[in-house]
Amino acid sequence: MPRPYKILSDFDGVWTDQAIEAVCVRRFAIDALAAAAGRSHADAEADYTAFAREVGERPGDHGWAPDGRISAYVDEDPLCECSAVCRFLDTASGAVAAQYRQGVADAGHVSLAAFAEHCFHGGTARFRDEHPPCIVAGAKDMLLALYEVGAEVVVVSNSATEKLVAFFAAAGIHAADHDRDNGHDGHAPGELRVRGAAGKWFLGETDQSITVGDRKIHVDRPRYRAVIADERPALVIGDVFSLDLALPHAMRTAGDSASPQVLALRRHSHTPEWVLGDRAGGAIDVVVDQVGDLVDVIATRVGREIPARESTS
Repeated sequence: MPRPYKILSDFDGVWTDQAIEAVCVRRFAIDALAAAAGRSHADAEADYTAFAREVGERPGDHGWAPDGRISAYVDEDPLCECSAVCRFLDTASGAVAAQYRQGVADAGHVSLAAFAEHCFHGGTARFRDEHPPCIVAGAKDMLLALYEVGAEVVVVSNSATEKLVAFFAAAGIHAADHDRDNGHDGHAPGELRVRGAAGKWFLGETDQSITVGDRKIHVDRPRYRAVIADERPALVIGDVFSLDLALPHAMRTAGDSASPQVLALRRHSHTPEWVLGDRAGGAIDVVVDQVGDLVDVIATRVGREIPARESTS
């Protein structure tokens, strides 16, 4: 039997703190740019820092844009920085930017966007080589506490399923692969189900969008919509509004029967004010510092007492 209150949760940034991973992507990008353009590491690092500063001064114009349209803004997630810098380099004026563009092309990359993907995957692989799989402290206790108030957790992420399974396993959490588990719900305490490579970033053919502050956010995300329609969650939690929460908000506003009742944001020190200030124009219902903070929210909604329990960590 399914658990009575389904949570659809993002992974990176909800169950992890991605700052160290973003540093690895940045380091990989600097190394790759230095090699491609024939510049010293010190020069490439200084140039990258200058490009990132320019991008950061106008975050509403920059971000992760796999098809040319911004899928997530650079100030929403430190992992978007490399893609934003490469997108900036694609059109930036000046001899230095031109040298990097030519070097990237000469190195065999079909575009700056493809080079950005190369750096992202290379940097995250470097992170996994240099660091053991690590999710937030107390993750298993938080998962058990959620289970005990009646929650079923399904993690839906752009990251590969294998990464999710490995990271949770390192914390003593069994993560069932959705594709191999045939979508089975009702796992035992301390377990969850994962759906990797979800394509939340993938934008459909239309430019259907919502506006939050001065940001246009695309909500035609067919792969993510299909997951939401399949899971029909009661609550969605994520840390990047554009990727995780904008579409379920649009679905809820339109009265879609598969849309969640509650949208929760996991707050970070980097979470931008345009998201936090008025909770993205009222789209966000709950702001938390850890996924375990949802225990009180869910207990109230399902009428459960919060059980006293000892830590398993």
